[in-house]
Amino acid sequence: MNSKYQSLLLEWCDYLVAAQITDKSSRFFGGFRCESCGFAHGRADNAIYPLTYAYVLTGEEKYVECVKRLLIFRKKLTKLSGAVQNDFQSKWKGITAFSAINLFKTLLYFGDKLPADLKKKIEKCAVRSARWVHRHMTVGFSANINYYCAASLVNALYAEYRHDERYYLRAKELLGYCLGLFTENGLLSGEAKPHGGKSPKGCLPIDIGYMIEESMPCLVHTATVLKEEKARSYLIECAKKQLDFFLPDGGWDNSFGVRNNKWTYYGSRTSDGCIGMYSELSKEEDLFSGVAGRSYEVLRRCTHDGKLYGGMQYFENGQKACVHHTFCHACALADAIYAGIEEREAKDIPYEEKVGYKYYPEIDTYKIRVKDYIATVTGNDYLSYTYEKGAAHAGGGALSLLYKRGTGAVIAGSVHTYLRTEENNMQLPEGSVRHSTLLMRAEYEKEGVTYATCLDRTPDITVREDGEEITAVIRAKFTAESGRIGGETAVFIYRFRPEGVTITAKKVSGGTFVLPVIKNTCVVDTKNKFKKEDVFFLTGGFAADEYAFSMERDVVVTLR
Repeated sequence: MNSKYQSLLLEWCDYLVAAQITDKSSRFFGGFRCESCGFAHGRADNAIYPLTYAYVLTGEEKYVECVKRLLIFRKKLTKLSGAVQNDFQSKWKGITAFSAINLFKTLLYFGDKLPADLKKKIEKCAVRSARWVHRHMTVGFSANINYYCAASLVNALYAEYRHDERYYLRAKELLGYCLGLFTENGLLSGEAKPHGGKSPKGCLPIDIGYMIEESMPCLVHTATVLKEEKARSYLIECAKKQLDFFLPDGGWDNSFGVRNNKWTYYGSRTSDGCIGMYSELSKEEDLFSGVAGRSYEVLRRCTHDGKLYGGMQYFENGQKACVHHTFCHACALADAIYAGIEEREAKDIPYEEKVGYKYYPEIDTYKIRVKDYIATVTGNDYLSYTYEKGAAHAGGGALSLLYKRGTGAVIAGSVHTYLRTEENNMQLPEGSVRHSTLLMRAEYEKEGVTYATCLDRTPDITVREDGEEITAVIRAKFTAESGRIGGETAVFIYRFRPEGVTITAKKVSGGTFVLPVIKNTCVVDTKNKFKKEDVFFLTGGFAADEYAFSMERDVVVTLR
C-alpha cells in the first residue's frame, strides 16, 4: 500500500538522495547539500532512519547506498568518546542524543531487513553514542529541557535493545525530572537554563515549537518503552491541553515562545515533528488522529519539489529550503507510518464555535476564541537571553496571532528582529522584498534607536467578555531592545466579534502604528490614511501587507 504518507516520505527521501554529496574528494562526502545555508549540516545522519524505511518500503538499493555514505559523513563528526558534534563549525555535542535515537529506531524496527555488515556498523555507532549520553547527559547537564527529553529516550531505547537495567533506571530518572516541569495547563517549562527559572512576572521558559515537535514525542515514546502507564496517561492529558495552541490548518501558535526565532508555523527549524507522536496516541484517542492528519496537510503544503520549506509561503516568496527541515521531519513521518497512521481514518477535530478566553499565567498570555476567530494576546517577559541578542519575542500586549477558520493566519507575529542566534540552524532571507517583523506594534525612532510597544515587558492587559464580544485593553510602554523605556504609553483596544476584529490605537504624537496583515487573508477596513509596503519574515514564514498609520489621531482598523 503506497499511501499519501508513504508518498510524501519517499518524495522527501528521493530529494535527500539527490542532495547527497557523492564527490569522494569532498570533506563533506556523504552529507547533504543545503541550498539555503551553503554547507553540509552535521545532523544529516538523522536521515538514516527514514531512508532505511524507504528501502524497506520499496526495496530500492539507492536508499541503502545513501545510508552507507551518511555513516562515512557521521564518522567525520564523531569523537573518540562516541559523541557527535553538531557541525564542522560547532562543537556542541548534545545532538548525540538525536543521532542515537534514530539509529536505535533503525535497528529496532528494521534491523532484520538490513544487510548484516551495514547493521553491524549502525549498531556500533548507536551503542557508542548511547553510552556517551548515559555518562554525560544526566541531571545537571547544561542544556535546555528538549535535550533531557531526548536523553531519556536514548536510555530507554538502549535498554530495550541491550536489556541493560542501568539504562532503564536512567531513562526513568530523566523522565521523572521532565514530568516535574509541566505546568497545570499542560505546558512543559525548561527551554532555557536554568529549567525552573522565572521572569520578574513569574513567566517560565516555554516554547510551543520545541515542546510539540521534540520534547513531547520523546517523553511519550520513553513512557511507552518503559511501560510507565501512569506517566503515559499524564502525558496524554497534557497533549490534550496543548491543543489549545493547535490551529485548524495544522499549524501551531508559537507566536510568543522563548525560542520562537526558530518558529516554522508547523513547529521549529531543527526538530523532528509531532505527527509520529499523534499517530501513536491515536491508537487510543480518535481526537489525535485528526491532529496527525492536519499535521500531514501542513507538511504537504510546505513541500515543493521534494523539499520541506520552513514556512507556508517560503516557496512563493523565493525563499530557499534548508535541507535540515526535510531530514528531521522525515523522521517523524517515518514514526507516523510505523505507528500505523495509514490504518486509521483521520477523524475531524471538534471545533467549538464558542466565545471565551483562557489566561496562561506561566506565559502571561491570553488565548481568545470568538466564533471563527482565534487570537493570542501576550505580555510574556521571559528572556532566555537578551532582546538585543535575538530573544525579542512578542510581548507588550501585542496581538501576536489572529487566525480565522477557513482562511488561516491573518496576523502572525514572532520576534521583533531576526537575528541568527544559531547561525548554523537559521537561514538568511532571499529576494528584494523587505524582510521585516510581522509583529503588530506602535513605534517611533529617536537618535537612531527604535522604541516599540511589542518590546514592553510589563504591559497592562485587561480582558473582558460581554455576550458574543471579547475586549482586550492594552497599555504598553515604548521600549527599545536594550530595555530602555521611551516616552508615552500607548493604549490599544482589541474588540473581537463574530463578524470581525477591530483594533484601535489611541493617539500618540510622533508615533506610528504598524499593522502587518498576511496577504490575501481579509478585508482591511479603515478611515485612517496609511502607507502600505510589501514585507516578508522568515520566522513564521509569511508575506504581509504592512500598514503604517500616523498616530497623530486615533487609528481604527477592522479586519473582516
